[in-house]
Amino acid sequence: MTTPSPDRSPWPGRNGATRHLLTLAAGAANAFGFLALDGVFTSVVTANSALLGLHLGSAHLAAARLVAVALLGYVVGAAAGGLVAAGRGRLRGAGIRGGLLLEALLLWLVVCGWLGWHMAPHGAARTLLLFLTALAMGCQNGSVRVTAGGEVTTAYLTGLLTSTVTAFATRGRLQARSVGIVASLIAGAAVDGAVYRWLRPGAPLVPALLVTAALAATWLRAPTRPATVPLRL
Repeated sequence: MTTPSPDRSPWPGRNGATRHLLTLAAGAANAFGFLALDGVFTSVVTANSALLGLHLGSAHLAAARLVAVALLGYVVGAAAGGLVAAGRGRLRGAGIRGGLLLEALLLWLVVCGWLGWHMAPHGAARTLLLFLTALAMGCQNGSVRVTAGGEVTTAYLTGLLTSTVTAFATRGRLQARSVGIVASLIAGAAVDGAVYRWLRPGAPLVPALLVTAALAATWLRAPTRPATVPLRL
């Protein structure tokens, strides 16, 4: 089984715009989780795994429980997103649009909960919002993985950054597209951090709008390259 390259994504519409919008959304969702939901990331599994061990080792069981909720949400979301995107059961042919639709619905539920609890969820309400946000991020990564292969990522960028740095160090080749993806994650987190500080009601709205825009981008007509005509001498 061959893995599709990022340059030949099977996604419909403007796949480059879709990927950048999803990466921005991942950065924003992680910022929202960290700032609003007790310092827990929503898609950075490596960091959350380390946090879980740290909290367990230091006997901070309440904090460990929240991290475990985020990890569980991510795992369930990845399975759900993968199944929907693969078109299993009655959802045959759903593809990336099915996965993004499910993710968008989850993020809009988070928006409703955030506003309904007046930007101050406590106890079970905060845990629920954390679970739903992590569920959405797992859904995003699962659907991306199924439809575009392992080389395309929109949230966990450690491998992408490592390959970019090593390619530049060993071969002198700077992969500008990969740098742009990493920059998108940082930009998404920065935007949501600013919104959380200055316009708190809109904090979960940022990732919801970005994923909705990514879904819309799959319906836009992809740019067509002009056919090249061989020059006859």
